[in-house]
Amino acid sequence: MRWQNWGRTQACNPLERARPTSEADIQRLVTDAANAGRRVKVVGAGHSFTDIACTDGVLVSLDEYDKVLSVDREARTVTVQAGIRIKKLNAELARVGLAMSNLGDIAYQSIAGAISTATHGCGITFGNLATFVKELTLVRADGSVLHCSPELDETTFKAAQVSLGALGVISTLTLQCEPAFNLQAVEEGADLNETLASLDEFIQSNEHFEFFWFPYTPRIGMKRNNRTTDPPTPVKHWKDFRNEIIETNIAFGLICRYGRARPQKIRGLMKTIAPGKGRIRKVARSDRIFASPRLVRFSEMEYAIPRADAREAIERLRATIDAADYNVNFPVEVRFVAGDDVLLSPAHGRETCYIAVHMYRGMDYVPYFTAVEEIMKSYDGRPHWGKLHFRTAADLAPSYPRWNDFIDVRNKLDPEGVFRNAYLDRVLGTA
Repeated sequence: MRWQNWGRTQACNPLERARPTSEADIQRLVTDAANAGRRVKVVGAGHSFTDIACTDGVLVSLDEYDKVLSVDREARTVTVQAGIRIKKLNAELARVGLAMSNLGDIAYQSIAGAISTATHGCGITFGNLATFVKELTLVRADGSVLHCSPELDETTFKAAQVSLGALGVISTLTLQCEPAFNLQAVEEGADLNETLASLDEFIQSNEHFEFFWFPYTPRIGMKRNNRTTDPPTPVKHWKDFRNEIIETNIAFGLICRYGRARPQKIRGLMKTIAPGKGRIRKVARSDRIFASPRLVRFSEMEYAIPRADAREAIERLRATIDAADYNVNFPVEVRFVAGDDVLLSPAHGRETCYIAVHMYRGMDYVPYFTAVEEIMKSYDGRPHWGKLHFRTAADLAPSYPRWNDFIDVRNKLDPEGVFRNAYLDRVLGTA
């Protein structure tokens, strides 16, 4: 019965595991659990690093509830079952000439898990994935199905877009899409100081701009993705396999493992693997550019801060890493997204810079992540709900202007706490 997440940072022993194949199945298992006094938690792909999916009650996997239900080509929307993985969704959309406007950098998650934790991509004119949800249905603690949309009840809908699994089991979602498009990806090495000096220019002149800084060096890997009418670059299977699997995953994983065994070598290793001045250009279908294989396991913390504070925060982070003995063997990822009006979105009400820090699996991340969190809190930072942090409801509430609205919706939809667990008690308080 033991369950572990992808990052091997969390584990639990649920009393029961369920794999429903229909909405009626979900209703039945929720009702039975509630009547028996058991709690219910849904797990997607297990890509959250927190214990958000852990339970000692009923652990529900929606992997067999993953179909496309309908496509409206005129409205450019698609309605899907909540368990569909993003990779499968991308393929189904491409088949009918549609695409998501933006995506994160992996496609393993279920769509419901991704929106529930406010998973995001990059691009200052694009919101996180939850902002593409037009309506959804929830199976409530009493087994009833609640339809959520801005027209029916805007507050409940805005709460359900990023719900942390606290309101019920998401059953179906209708997503706003657009006609399929190609992206041109340009990846190259650059200097951190020069990039920070021209940060606003890079953000504004590219649809999707992000970079990875390699600690203990002045170097970054810069990624710029922009729409193009150019045809896809001819596929070179061996070259793609070498770049995406051998170099980015296998070789990097071996370097991380060596650094874990000999932490005194990490500073030198980071200088060895930091990007040079090379440049790669590639054109492909949008989802194939947005998402990449991720085979190296790690622990991750990610914080959302106001875009205006990005440069100063990164400079402080750099000084902190340089001065301490954290032995950071993973790049720091920096992305930018639009603000939104979703109640518990970390990008609520402001253009946002996301800063993500990582440590290779099996290494002590607590001292490093604690120091990073203190920096981010000084900018009213909000943690990614699916990534490690040390915050509680008491100090999170002041960061969200509509926190109390979300809590009111939670208390209304789940008054008996059927969907509670230790993580939700910690970050939201008890129902």
